[in-house]
Amino acid sequence: MIAHQNAIAQCLQVQQITPATHRKVLAILPLFHITGLVHALHLPVLINAEVIMQPAFSMKTMLDTVVEYKIAELLLVPPILIRMVRDPIVDEYDLSFLTRFSSGAAPLSEEIIQQLKQKFPQTGFKQGYGMTESCSCITAHPPEFFDYKYAHQVGTICASTTVKIVKEDGSEAGVGEDGEIYAKGPQIVMGYLNNPKATEETFDKDGFLHTGDQGSIDENGMITISDRIKEMIKVKGIGVAPAELEDLLLGHSKVEDVAVLGVRDDYAGELPKAFVVLKGGTTGNEETGRELMKYVKDRKVRHKHIKEIEFTDAIPKSASGKILRRVLRDQAKGGSKGTVVKDAVKEKAML
Repeated sequence: MIAHQNAIAQCLQVQQITPATHRKVLAILPLFHITGLVHALHLPVLINAEVIMQPAFSMKTMLDTVVEYKIAELLLVPPILIRMVRDPIVDEYDLSFLTRFSSGAAPLSEEIIQQLKQKFPQTGFKQGYGMTESCSCITAHPPEFFDYKYAHQVGTICASTTVKIVKEDGSEAGVGEDGEIYAKGPQIVMGYLNNPKATEETFDKDGFLHTGDQGSIDENGMITISDRIKEMIKVKGIGVAPAELEDLLLGHSKVEDVAVLGVRDDYAGELPKAFVVLKGGTTGNEETGRELMKYVKDRKVRHKHIKEIEFTDAIPKSASGKILRRVLRDQAKGGSKGTVVKDAVKEKAML
């Protein structure tokens, strides 16, 4: 539940660290996403910026628009930034007027950051960290940190915001120590609609949002994200709940048990992968894998499609029945033990 006050507070917070030169905004992100809602719809009104909107994305139309309107700062998500360094069409355009890349919604790998720096050495770089529950930013890079050397960090704390890093034992972490990031401020939303249980679990009695992200803060007040405690999969910056896909797949007549994880992908950030146990000890094969993928495709929007299925003998679980996702991740790193079926449709072709 996002109050009007949350959106206005966030706009005022971001305005404080927005250069006066930022007066042309490329609205390429969907307005239903919190980044688009704040940074392409509300903030431009506050700072009197011109918004150039695109009804659909393609690299050519985006680049044509950027060149035509000389849009100097580009707020893009990691999948598009990856295309900026890898797609040969980019070399056909003179982008020497670019002054800054701004990233958000999902992590950007160090490899891509270095490739951006090499290809666009004239630009600065900034990013923010937050979520829908914080109406976009909890942290962001202020102008003095608009540099590639700080790109692995997510910025300093926004105005009027309190952040604390909490260790597993409940104590507050010191400088450089990891823990879960808690945030409190006027941009923190009201809770979840008609879901008091989820609201109580995520927003504590002192008003702090428990982000589910693990990170640390250094002596300069810069925050680094090291891991995600909550298991939400980020596909192109859009949250996908593993439980939703697990519940769906458990409804298939051939599935005995299932666990869904996010696996790294250069273009989408993460993609859903399902570990599946078939009924009756049946061995998985290509045909069954395709059948299960189609089962999900027929019932879910594209960013929730399963992109890889690994058939396994059992899903590791705790004594209480909770899926041990870290064990599965370690298993995946160690190499697949069972039959693996991958979706033939490449995510990069969907951008």
